[in-house]
Amino acid sequence: MRKRAQRKSIPVESVEKRVGNKVKKKRTKKNPFHIKKQWWVAGSLIAIFLMVLMLNTYFNVTSEAPFNEDGTGFDKYYLSGPDPYYNMRHVEETLYGDNAGHYPFYGEDDPLLNYPLGRSGGRGPFMNILSIGFGQLLTPFMDEVDAVGLSMQFLPALFGALLVFPIYFIGKTLFSRKVGLLAALFLALIPIHLGSGHGSAYALFDHDSLNMFLIITSYFFLLKGVTTFDVKKSSIYALLAGIPLAALTMLWVEAEYLFTIIALYAIVQMIIDLFLGKKDFSVPRTATITLFTGYLVSLPVIASRSGLSPGLNLYLALGVAVFGVLYYLFTTKNIPWTLSLPTIFVLGAGAVTFLYFLPVISEYVPFVGGLNKIADILFGSGIYGNKVSMTIAEAGTYDISRTVMSFGPALFWVAWIGFFMLGYNYLSKNHRRDHFFLLLIFIIQIWFIGVAGRFINDLIPPVALLSAWFLWLIIDKIDYTSMIKGIKRVGGFQGIRKGVSFLHVFGILFLAFLLILPNAYLSLDAAVPATEKNDVFGDLPNGAFGSSFGKEQYWVDAYQWFAKQDTEIQNPDDRPAYISWWDYGFYGAAISGHPMVADNFQDGIPPASNFHTATSEEQAVSVWIIRLLEGESRKGALSNTITNTLNNYLDENDTNDFVSWIEEPTSSPSYGDPIAPEYGSEEFSEQYPVGQQWPENAVYHDGMELLTNKLTEEEITVLYRDIQDITGHSIRYYGVEGYDKQIFNIFGFLADRSLLLVAGEGDYSPEDKYTQIKYITQAGQELTFEEVRNRTDIQNQQDPITDTKTVYKDPYFNTMFYKTYIGFAQTNRDGSKSIPQYQIPCQNMKHTV
Repeated sequence: MRKRAQRKSIPVESVEKRVGNKVKKKRTKKNPFHIKKQWWVAGSLIAIFLMVLMLNTYFNVTSEAPFNEDGTGFDKYYLSGPDPYYNMRHVEETLYGDNAGHYPFYGEDDPLLNYPLGRSGGRGPFMNILSIGFGQLLTPFMDEVDAVGLSMQFLPALFGALLVFPIYFIGKTLFSRKVGLLAALFLALIPIHLGSGHGSAYALFDHDSLNMFLIITSYFFLLKGVTTFDVKKSSIYALLAGIPLAALTMLWVEAEYLFTIIALYAIVQMIIDLFLGKKDFSVPRTATITLFTGYLVSLPVIASRSGLSPGLNLYLALGVAVFGVLYYLFTTKNIPWTLSLPTIFVLGAGAVTFLYFLPVISEYVPFVGGLNKIADILFGSGIYGNKVSMTIAEAGTYDISRTVMSFGPALFWVAWIGFFMLGYNYLSKNHRRDHFFLLLIFIIQIWFIGVAGRFINDLIPPVALLSAWFLWLIIDKIDYTSMIKGIKRVGGFQGIRKGVSFLHVFGILFLAFLLILPNAYLSLDAAVPATEKNDVFGDLPNGAFGSSFGKEQYWVDAYQWFAKQDTEIQNPDDRPAYISWWDYGFYGAAISGHPMVADNFQDGIPPASNFHTATSEEQAVSVWIIRLLEGESRKGALSNTITNTLNNYLDENDTNDFVSWIEEPTSSPSYGDPIAPEYGSEEFSEQYPVGQQWPENAVYHDGMELLTNKLTEEEITVLYRDIQDITGHSIRYYGVEGYDKQIFNIFGFLADRSLLLVAGEGDYSPEDKYTQIKYITQAGQELTFEEVRNRTDIQNQQDPITDTKTVYKDPYFNTMFYKTYIGFAQTNRDGSKSIPQYQIPCQNMKHTV
């Protein structure tokens, strides 16, 4: 009989010893210089980071365009655009102001803005203080002013490059390491990330690149929190997501954007989970902790500006917490979605109804006023819904070609394909929460660019991630690894012929000629500043993207001269003010040492637009009188001294009317009147009544008419002198540039004197007091709007309209803009006037030199 096999036991110690010896022997055979497999990822990330940093920095620095050889102090460092100059003012005042070490104009008014009313600077301290801190690291090697000046120029580029890291980690979390790396690489190939007005170009000392870095970092930790089932780890990730959210709140006045995105995602995801019957509290827990962390960490800074009154951020955090409690109750009580979701929708309808009536409710219950922003977006003017937004390029929508080419010729469409494929996978397969988050972000950002082109940079991360995922999916399906193995196995030309298929060739050609090469060219265009493009590109097409410091150079030079005026008055707040279009206010506030009537917060537009379009010096001085009195009225009723002074020039009834208009602009007779109805249908004009955005425009219309009709030029001038003496305020400087000629129609539109800017919207002639648009046919005929309307189809076919022509009327040549900038009009043989080829500024002007 055969014996049964016996299992012999082996002592554990013996096994461990032998295994240990084997491991030890294997380790001793390893090459000491062997690099672990995952280190190639770190090396690739660092290389991509350096690539982005080089593209947004190197060409700008080596061109020397951002440096002012003739400047002193911070004026040696040009910044890109007007907004960075106001950040520079914050930095300079923090370091060297009268109250050095104190961050200025955050909770108090900046006296150099919106003169003489003043307004808060409104810029959070995070980025500006960060630039000071970074500059201190450089002080061992250079003067503090130079160190901080270079810091202001370099920080936007640095954070634009650092964005590759959170992009990579989100790609890795959602998909894989390779997708994360490819998405990070796309940052170096998306031109608007390198060279747009909201990108990461060198010297673009604005919050945009830092905003993006903080937002995407917060997204990463939020995704880790909602996909981690360990409560402790998930909570830690949520806390980490709240830190960049808090930093964003201390940086950007519109940080409610990120709070709203997180709250919206959490609520929608919980509704989906209820529908699918999922019971998981990671979403409400993570979102609630993130929002409250962001709110509480930033609260001391925010409270220093607006006190402890509840704002939108707090209400969003509370809303998510309350919704999370409902989610908990519905899931723990096993209430079916057929009951839970209708209950939620009823509550949602109640909330929407509440928001609809909120403007009225908040008048009686002020502490709910923080929700008015949401109510305004849903039922009011929206994000960019006022008149001034209609005149701002970035507040308008971009056409499809500009939107697409901002990402390169194919990348935008590849991202859309990735969106639909990921959406299909989400709906049909996995219902992954992190995938839904990416889909939601893409939808939201597409909606935003449909509102305003200004938001196009916020679309960069989802485009990079979705396109990277789809492309890597294609690369993986084509299977280049098997192709290489096949070539090696057979060898030679025969191996290439058998191993390489049409798909392999197509994939390489697609990547090379539709993605890599075109985007690399556009990125280079974005990296090279305007002054260097001819040297780099020669006769090749260029100029679609890239930085330019031309406007900064001449405005800085002009304001440096301005800073040398009135120096006998020590306090810049007390010096005579300067009026220009609002685009140039931040330059002046930062450099000139004089107050600005209008600025880039879009304050002071009524006096600036009415001053530009004033057709005599008497009207212009009347604007200054009204503006100074407007400043006094903000303190309360105009004083008896002012009233008595006005009575010296006007009769009592006119004085009473004038004072009542200034104190209550809606009482002005022209308030609510249709604008220029004589040039079109009154019905269309009534859509844009006087005072629609600024009731003060009615005061300027009626006040200027009153003063110029009742007083002589000399009396208006002396009255202005008296008002200056009484108020202690003065406006004595005016600035224009050539660009103002291009945007003159905007002045009339925002002064509520013209509708030419929107004439194409209705049955309204493209004509106003100053200009008229005529239509040129192929045969050279000049037609008016009425003549065009009366043409037959046959006439349009035989002699089609091919162009337009701007005809300037006599009042245009008398405007303060024209007289100050060009000076005189050329009289033609037929008696009409035209713009000459040369300028004699301020010719024959009595009070302006």
